[in-house]
Amino acid sequence: MGLRTSVIVNGINNLSDARYCAGMGVDMIGFNLKLDSPDRVSSEKLKEIVGWISGVQLIGEFERAKPDVINEYAEEFNLNYIQLDTPYLIDEIEEISRPVIQKVYINKDTVESELLEMMELYSPVVEHFLIYSTDFDTIDSTNTNLLKSIAKKYSIYLGFGINKDNVNQIMKTVKPAGIGLRGGHEIKPGLKDFDELQEIFEVIEE
Repeated sequence: MGLRTSVIVNGINNLSDARYCAGMGVDMIGFNLKLDSPDRVSSEKLKEIVGWISGVQLIGEFERAKPDVINEYAEEFNLNYIQLDTPYLIDEIEEISRPVIQKVYINKDTVESELLEMMELYSPVVEHFLIYSTDFDTIDSTNTNLLKSIAKKYSIYLGFGINKDNVNQIMKTVKPAGIGLRGGHEIKPGLKDFDELQEIFEVIEE
């Protein structure tokens, strides 16, 4: 199976979900490795998962870990990318041994010129930007122009507001490098429902 756009799925925490995403043609899957997170994937679980999947790029999601700690994880688990969910100093990013995906938060008060200035500063040391928002529930007239503007200049993945009804229109109008999804909603702790992801995959299947 192939998908018409590049897809990142973050928050993978078990083998069945990882294999499901790999089989659906997802390009990259991310694992929460934030040292103080209650949802962090243990080293034992990560080793089990990465030993049984192929054909998909692996992302380690970090927040405040030092570059040397990040590099140890990257080496031990053959991570392809490092996703930084909080801003790092450029000097720190330069110490990271894998290509970096920088998570960028936008909201209704985001000033386009300031955002572009920040991304320009980080672009030499960042491979992709993952655009996220806790303010916006969807992608519409309130934020489309901003997203189109940054997508023209940088490799961005849209990590919010994506659903089966709008994904094709967003790909056509915003033209991002790809989309970022979460590993399904928890029905109860440890149990996830992939129906929403599957619906999006079916729409963008080649």
